[in-house]
Amino acid sequence: MAIPYNQFNKNTHMKKKLPFLLLLALITSGAYAQKVYFKLNPSYNFGMKDQVLSYDYSLRYSAAANTIVEEYSNVRTSLGKGYMGSFAIGFKHNENVSSEYTFSYLKGKPSSFSDIIHYYNGDEKYTTTLEANVMSFTPTLVFSATEKDWTLYLAAGLSINFITVKENTEFSSFFINGNTVIDAEYKGSPTIGFTTKIGVINKISDVFSVFGEFTYAHLNFSPNTKEVTGYTINKQDSLSTLKEYDIHTEYENEISIMYEDNGNGFEEKRNMNKPREARKFSMPLSYFSFSIGVRINIVRREKPNNDVIKIEN
Repeated sequence: MAIPYNQFNKNTHMKKKLPFLLLLALITSGAYAQKVYFKLNPSYNFGMKDQVLSYDYSLRYSAAANTIVEEYSNVRTSLGKGYMGSFAIGFKHNENVSSEYTFSYLKGKPSSFSDIIHYYNGDEKYTTTLEANVMSFTPTLVFSATEKDWTLYLAAGLSINFITVKENTEFSSFFINGNTVIDAEYKGSPTIGFTTKIGVINKISDVFSVFGEFTYAHLNFSPNTKEVTGYTINKQDSLSTLKEYDIHTEYENEISIMYEDNGNGFEEKRNMNKPREARKFSMPLSYFSFSIGVRINIVRREKPNNDVIKIEN
């Protein structure tokens, strides 16, 4: 039986609201903290090999054998790899439960893939490089063992991520002299991710502690727009020669493309004065990392008890 529209719409809204309700619960929990601390830790993120970013493509033409061979090879990584710096404020609610609010910035490491066409007398090649920059806010709940010299802890939470992906495409061909280079930028709405951590912390003094932790973050990015920011031919700026259709792309879940018969076959009908429309897609940004950092505890000094106790005979 088909689900009525209103019921489907209601369920969809609840699914969208759930992550934000969980984030709100984590954020407001800091009001009931007993102790406050700060954490600083740099890290290097490793891309997940089980995710497919794109693929390398090769087409080879053999005139002698009169054959064409196509080859595809998946590029298995994610754009979440690279150097990241993090700062967190934490609230200790009791001996075993804390909440942390982490602000982090990822400077992504570039990832590349290529399309190559091998002709009998030369090659034609496109090389595309993607690089992600991510600003994140991650509230987490932290569950720790009873404090000892070395204390184990686990953490989990949702992250709000502001992502920009830069793209560089270089084209070269034996047909022409020089290269064509296109720079572009992908932007989208804030993205919700999921983060888990396991670590161990060592208390050096009442103020300072050191810790090491492993982090896994699951995150994808689905851009809303793409803008060409640079276009050079043989190092000469040619951005002004592009039309609106060439510069801006808008990504939608549903698109419609019309083809017209031009007498020699069907050709896509384009309005060069409007942005291009393309189907939505996702880029993987999940990562695994290890970091070592320092925790600074805010020590609250107890006020001296100045009450005078009188003893009456």
